Amino acid sequence: MSAFMVPIEHIRAMVNAGLNIEYGLMTWLTAGVLMPSTAEKVGAMLLAENQRSVNYRYNEQKLEEHYTHGPSSPRSPVEILFAIACYEYQSCETPDWEQSEAAAFCRKLRMHMIVQIPGYGDAQAWPITTA
Repeated sequence: MSAFMVPIEHIRAMVNAGLNIEYGLMTWLTAGVLMPSTAEKVGAMLLAENQRSVNYRYNEQKLEEHYTHGPSSPRSPVEILFAIACYEYQSCETPDWEQSEAAAFCRKLRMHMIVQIPGYGDAQAWPITTA
């Protein structure tokens, strides 16, 4: 498997998607809360985890670039789901990825994006039964 650093715009899109969820604040683990005042910290965390993965994969010691939060182009829930998948693929090289704050952020953002897909709320509630 290979790994690369995702662009800052990619992380901004993910953070901004989390800031724009339809209800409440996005929270994960015990201390993770995304709000405008924490957006830069969350983006820096995501960037650092991506760099940690690349460093682990290639046995390097590079430092991540500085993250500054800013606006990003609006993205659909499906585009953000693809962004999450790409980020996870590039950031999952370390043995403790699944327990990381970044992985928890991705899991929670994915849940928020899925419920925003058009038609999701109109689908028949589970379980699926015969017609």
